[in-house]
Amino acid sequence: MAATKDRLDELTRARRELDDREIVAFQGAGVASPAASRPVATSDGPAVAVPRTPLGVRLLEPITVRWPAIGSIAWVVLLAIGIAVEPPPTNPNAVDPWFVSALGTLLLLALGSTLVGFWLRRRWGLAASLLASGMLVLSTVMCPVSGHHTGVGAWWVVQLGCGLGLVAASGLGLHRAQPR
Repeated sequence: MAATKDRLDELTRARRELDDREIVAFQGAGVASPAASRPVATSDGPAVAVPRTPLGVRLLEPITVRWPAIGSIAWVVLLAIGIAVEPPPTNPNAVDPWFVSALGTLLLLALGSTLVGFWLRRRWGLAASLLASGMLVLSTVMCPVSGHHTGVGAWWVVQLGCGLGLVAASGLGLHRAQPR
């Protein structure tokens, strides 16, 4: 007969493939990425997860030209739209509170770091972009609170949407950017 006992033993000893739930469990347990290191099931024992690369090492990785280009274009377009829709301040002669000035300075430093990171094509440029876009959203939310503008209108919603769009683009780029 074609199916002998030896052949049946060979078929039952074959490596089993992991199903989706097991792969997700391994990814949540600290596996770097599905492409970088996949858990391997062997007949000798359970699959072993490879630990993640440290954050500092991952931030220094070079990335392709695609994500810095997307990030730069997103910053130019969405920041220009956000500035264009903002109405004049309620009281132009009022002195901003210290925390508004500090946030503006930090935002400019983070934006400068973003542009340098994009120019060097490093993953930390995307992280700086995420930080800068988060500060932009915070400053948009704080604008009516600080007294710079007294009312919230459609301009505020558009400006907040532009900031959240930058947060989404930066986060997506940071998550998906592949090494060069």
